[in-house]
Amino acid sequence: MAQRTQSKETLDIVSPRPISPDSPGLSSIDSFSPHEPHHIGVPDSGRRAWLVVLGGFINFTASFGLLNAFGTYESRYEESLQLNTSTITWIGSAQMFVLFLSGIAIGPAFDKWGSRKLMLSGTFLCLVSFIACSFATKFYQLLLVQGFLFGLGCALQFYPTTSAVSEWFDKKRGFALGLVVSGASAGGIIWPMLLNSLFIRVEDSSTHRITAGIATPLMLLSCVLVRERKDIAGHDTAGNEIKASQTSISKAIWDARFLGLSSALLFINCGMMVPFFYIPQYAKENGVDGTMANNLLAISYAASLVGRIFTGWVADHMGRFNMLLVISALTSIATLCFVWATALPTLVIFSLLFGFSSGGIVPLGSACVAQTTPDMGYIGLRIGVMMAICSVGTLAGGPATGAIKDATQQWGGVFIFCAALVMTGTCVLFTIRMLFKKRLVF
Repeated sequence: MAQRTQSKETLDIVSPRPISPDSPGLSSIDSFSPHEPHHIGVPDSGRRAWLVVLGGFINFTASFGLLNAFGTYESRYEESLQLNTSTITWIGSAQMFVLFLSGIAIGPAFDKWGSRKLMLSGTFLCLVSFIACSFATKFYQLLLVQGFLFGLGCALQFYPTTSAVSEWFDKKRGFALGLVVSGASAGGIIWPMLLNSLFIRVEDSSTHRITAGIATPLMLLSCVLVRERKDIAGHDTAGNEIKASQTSISKAIWDARFLGLSSALLFINCGMMVPFFYIPQYAKENGVDGTMANNLLAISYAASLVGRIFTGWVADHMGRFNMLLVISALTSIATLCFVWATALPTLVIFSLLFGFSSGGIVPLGSACVAQTTPDMGYIGLRIGVMMAICSVGTLAGGPATGAIKDATQQWGGVFIFCAALVMTGTCVLFTIRMLFKKRLVF
C-alpha cells in the first residue's frame, strides 16, 4: 500500500497504517494551515460504512457464532469421549483465551496492514481447524485444533472487524457494533440447532466437514465487505486532528481510564462467558430432554441478538458507559437467578433474561474503548490490549467453574461464582465511570 509523504509544514504524526493517496477523507480541497486543526469527519452512514457492518455481521455469524455454540459441542464430547465437565471445558476456554490474548498482536497488525490480509489468514486457519477436527479422536487433538487453532482463526477476523467498524462510526458506533456482534447471537441460534441435528443424523467427522462447507464461504464473503478507513491515524474518535505529542503507543496503553475499563471487563467477561457453556448440560441434569436443552442455548442467543442491537442504540443516546453499567448489573442478577431455575418454564425465562442483558457487553466494551481512544490510528492496539487483559479471566473461568461443579456435584456454586465475578467488574466499572466523568451522558 502506497505511503503518502506529508510535507514538513504539517504536524509530524507517524501513522501506524499507511495512508492511501486516494483516501476520501483527504481531497485536494482539504489543505490546511499547520496551525489549524484538521477535521476529517466520521461517516456514521453511507453505503461503504453499512457494507462494513454487513460484512461484520456475516463474519460473526460464521466465526463467533460457532464459539458461542460450544455448549452443544461440550455436551456431545462428554458423551463420546466419556470425560468430565471440567476437562471438556478446557476446549471452550482455550478458544476464548486465544481469541482474547492474541489481540495484543493482531490489534497492532490491523493498525499497520488493515483488514483483508488478516481476515483471509483467519478464514484459512478456521478451514484447517474444521478439517482437522473431522479426524480428531482424542481430547488433546480437539484441544489443539478446535481450541487453539480455531480460536486463533476467529481472532484474526474478530479484531479487524470490530476495529474497522469503530473507524467508520462515531455517534452511531454503539448501534453499529451492536448490529455486527448480533451476528454472533444469530450464529448462536443457528449453529446449536444445526449441530444438534447433524450429531443425531451423521458421524462427528461429517458434522465438522459440513460445518466447514457452510462457514468458510461466509467468512470469505465478509473478507470482501469489511474495509478499514485509510485516513484515520492522527485523529481522535470524532475525526479531530490531535497533537503529535498525544500520539504514541505508550499514551494509547498507559491510560488510567483505559486500564480501569479493561480490568472491569476482565471480571465481567470471566463471569459472563461461562454460563453459555453450561446451559444445555444444566438443563439436562434438571430433566430437560437433549433437544430442548440445546434449544435453550438458541433461545438465549435469540435474546442476545435483540439485546445487542437495542442496548447499542440506547447507549448512543444515554451514554455507553452508563449502558454498560446497567447491563452488567442485570447480567449478574440473571446469572444468579439460574440457581432457582430448575423447571423448563423458569429455565426459558432466565435464559431469555441472561441472553438479553449479556448481549451488549462485548460490543459496548469495544465501543467504550474506542470512545476513550486518543488516536484512532491505535484503535486495533487498544481493543487488542483490552481483550488480552480479559484473556486471563476467560482461560480461568471455565476450568474454575468446572472444578466447582465436579467438587460439589451442584450447580449453585457455579452460578453464584459467575454472578459474583460480573458484579465485581460492575463495581470497578462504576468507580471508573464516577472518577473520570461525572456528567450524566458518557
